[in-house]
Amino acid sequence: MKLKLEQSNRLVSLALYVGSMFLLMEWVYPLDIITDTGQSHLFIVFIVVMFALSMIHLPFGLISVIKAGILLLFIHHVFFDTAFFSTEWVKLFFEEMVINVQESIQQNWQTLTPVFRTFLFLILLWMLSYLLYYWYVVVKRPLAFIFLTVLYVTVLDTFTVYEANIAIIRVFSLSALLLVLANFHRIVESERLTEPKARQFIKWLAPMILVIGISAAIGYAAPKYEPQWPDPVSFIQSASENGFGSGAGFGGVQRVGYGEHDDRLGGGFQMDNTTVFYATSSAERYWKVETKDVYTGHGWERSSEGERIASETGQFPEISQYGDVVAREESSLDLQMIEPGNLNKVPYIYGTEQVGTTNDQINFEYDLITNELLSLDNGEQTLVEDDYSLEANRPDFPRNAMREVPVSYQEDSGIDESYLQLPDELPDRVSNLAGMIVSEEDQNRYDYAKAIEDYFSEGDYEYATDDVAVPDEDEDYVDQFLFETQRGYCDNFSTSMVVLLRSLDIPARWAKGFTGGDRAFEQDAFPDAGSDVFEVQNNNAHSWVEVYFPDVGWVPFEPTIGFQNQVDVSTGESIDDILDDNQDDALDQPESSEQPDADSQLEEGEEEEGNDSEAAGSNGDSSVSPWIVISISVIIVIIVGLLIYYRDRLVYAWRKQRLKRRANQATITESYQFVMKLLAKKGYPFKSGETLREYAKQADRILDGRSMSELTHYYEQFIYREDSFQSDQSEYYRLWKKVTDLILSK
Repeated sequence: MKLKLEQSNRLVSLALYVGSMFLLMEWVYPLDIITDTGQSHLFIVFIVVMFALSMIHLPFGLISVIKAGILLLFIHHVFFDTAFFSTEWVKLFFEEMVINVQESIQQNWQTLTPVFRTFLFLILLWMLSYLLYYWYVVVKRPLAFIFLTVLYVTVLDTFTVYEANIAIIRVFSLSALLLVLANFHRIVESERLTEPKARQFIKWLAPMILVIGISAAIGYAAPKYEPQWPDPVSFIQSASENGFGSGAGFGGVQRVGYGEHDDRLGGGFQMDNTTVFYATSSAERYWKVETKDVYTGHGWERSSEGERIASETGQFPEISQYGDVVAREESSLDLQMIEPGNLNKVPYIYGTEQVGTTNDQINFEYDLITNELLSLDNGEQTLVEDDYSLEANRPDFPRNAMREVPVSYQEDSGIDESYLQLPDELPDRVSNLAGMIVSEEDQNRYDYAKAIEDYFSEGDYEYATDDVAVPDEDEDYVDQFLFETQRGYCDNFSTSMVVLLRSLDIPARWAKGFTGGDRAFEQDAFPDAGSDVFEVQNNNAHSWVEVYFPDVGWVPFEPTIGFQNQVDVSTGESIDDILDDNQDDALDQPESSEQPDADSQLEEGEEEEGNDSEAAGSNGDSSVSPWIVISISVIIVIIVGLLIYYRDRLVYAWRKQRLKRRANQATITESYQFVMKLLAKKGYPFKSGETLREYAKQADRILDGRSMSELTHYYEQFIYREDSFQSDQSEYYRLWKKVTDLILSK
């Protein structure tokens, strides 16, 4: 069905449709904050383009082809480096779709790649632009979508980090205006009034806009009562299955947060949203605090108290000891401690080389064994309230170099054999499971580690924070989790991965600290940092795995279900290498690491983007210049604008060719109705109760002749009397072309 804009209410319809577009944008704005979606501004551009194309009123088939082409262009811009619609691009895109359709049929939703998720999301936006056209322009019923938008924004404001103070004002103001316009339309329809001209319409609408604006301003600025009921969110969060246990449990329920006692792991915990610190960062990063190396069968201990080094300047290049094959990126960060609680060490990101503070009394030490960064005031370990500053060269770990490392531990690798330690009582089935997991992998350390990292998400394991078992004295913590409960949180997953790796003779250790936290838009710690501030709570306490690769260093891995690796991992190849190997990769795609399956595409995208983007439209190339995006967007808007401006002439040219090639009842009816639409746009619509001949005479007065009456005579003969049209086709075509040219010239 082709939706038609009512000519008698074009201004109202246009205003309603544009308003619905801005309401739809309110659904997209929060995605950057509440999800790991990146480049959401492209979704905004896509919405504008879809809505603009819907207003052109080209034939449904033609407009669908144009929209589909633009959708594919967006997908190509975000994800592909090959030429658009080239043979290589079509092949890659087709393979991507086939793989994801197969995964969808098997209900493997977590393995869907970012390309496919973005493709589905863009189709959803396309469909919404069409549905909103129907709801707002055709039937003029905006209330349902307004209600859903208000509900969506308020729920996000209540249960997520999204601050919707301004969004609520925008939604309220726009919704009130849309309801006013819809009511105006009903009055015009019921009273059979003629829609006012644009200038009169604006004069009528201006007081409404003023009243709505004043009401919104008063509502925003007026004093407000404090909450009258206890906040239910904290309770809901504490009962939800999200978070981390600090590992001090003896079977009882703990409160989540950083803790030093990890010798007895297990047991559930309660959520705690206390803010530990604020940090400036462009993206989420692991905040490392320490590592432990001795697994006891029930938890973690240290083989020694470590080896501390001091630095008067705060420079510790030892923190960032990576091989020459590791690319580095400079980064400066600041931390402001709020309520550190049990935390008495300075959290830092991977690649940190220098730490400082505004307090001259503070000195720093770093432990080479436990990886703890300590701040001391007159020799006493403490965390001051002053800001901490970090200078780092963030590592970009090269996948190809890590794949060259043999699986087994080498004595000359530069690390102690203690990172292979396992308790003598460890059940044999644990090492047997490790061998089974990697049995089909290439024999290199990286692929073995990735196979074990992925194993937990592919099985029947469940992430949970309550009813988590604590092993008895004669039970092993990892064995119980792997073969009996298969239920737990990050301590269970990370400890199990370290043990599985060590059973394969791969050096690994247990790391703990915090995940990157959530973006904080309203905070006093760094008021000038904008959106590049993260709030790290006790809820963000976390543990993960580090694997050693000679000539690379200690590399983090993330086995916990629902969490993503927050360091950068790239192929490690130069542009020249990629170009040289491109042809070989194309021939070897089924087995080559450069053409991964759906699982590896998802994980590699997450690693390389550093967790900046993961949902629909997420894993785009972050190196694309914003000016390119802006230029493409401007070009698209200009093209759409020209199409709207010359819409009638484009449709005229298409109708003319169609009528000339095939003059039948369908094309003649369409051509005559097209003339009526053009006249309606000029202010002379067909009135109810009026005959075609009366309408034609009125049109002839505008056109200064009798062409419309003659055209109507031929049209009536063919439509109503079904006379043969063979001899009069050329005359009808001549008259129709003459009338149309006259109207378009007015």
